[in-house]
Amino acid sequence: MPSDLTSGRDRDKDAHTSPSPKDPMTTPEPPTPVPAPRTDIYARIRRAAPVLVVLFCAGLLVFVAIIHPFSKPPVAIEVRTPLVASEGDPTAAYVWLHNGGGSDVLLSASTPAAATVVLQQWQTSQPSDGTQTVGHPVTVDRLDVPGFGDLRMQPGGDQLLLSGLVEPLRVGQSIAITLVFERSGTRTVQAEAQTYETIADRLLPPRLKVSNGN
Repeated sequence: MPSDLTSGRDRDKDAHTSPSPKDPMTTPEPPTPVPAPRTDIYARIRRAAPVLVVLFCAGLLVFVAIIHPFSKPPVAIEVRTPLVASEGDPTAAYVWLHNGGGSDVLLSASTPAAATVVLQQWQTSQPSDGTQTVGHPVTVDRLDVPGFGDLRMQPGGDQLLLSGLVEPLRVGQSIAITLVFERSGTRTVQAEAQTYETIADRLLPPRLKVSNGN
């Protein structure tokens, strides 16, 4: 009998502690999540690729259109017929700068054969009395070399003035002259020493030939 009584008590206890399937206080199990439909991102990229390419090309064209006006064509300077007068101190040197590219500027020149070299530009002026114009060389800090053009130094024109010669120059002797350009950098040429008359014959057209320098 005691065992039956104990079993009955256990059944009553289980009845009080175990919730009924229909008990409204019972927490329902969460629903199984339904996976979201997968988006094919690669397909979207493929569809948008032509538009992206067009936009990139348009931006590149705009960039080039903005930058191009400020760019300069490359310089292509060729130094021709470098000559230096063998008479006197100071004396003059002449070079023919042929430029097959964009514009440049001759900034300075030097030579181990002289203490100083200055750039000189030939300038003309009209006297106040109305007589014939006269010309003379003027020391400048630069000589422009036009794009796709020439800077031709010659007697009665632009020149390099050498002062403080280390020793007198002899006809046929060559001296090194270094030219410094704004864009082309440094160029060193060998200038041949000749008389003014020979230099004029080589550099001047017949109607302008002179028998001496300046």
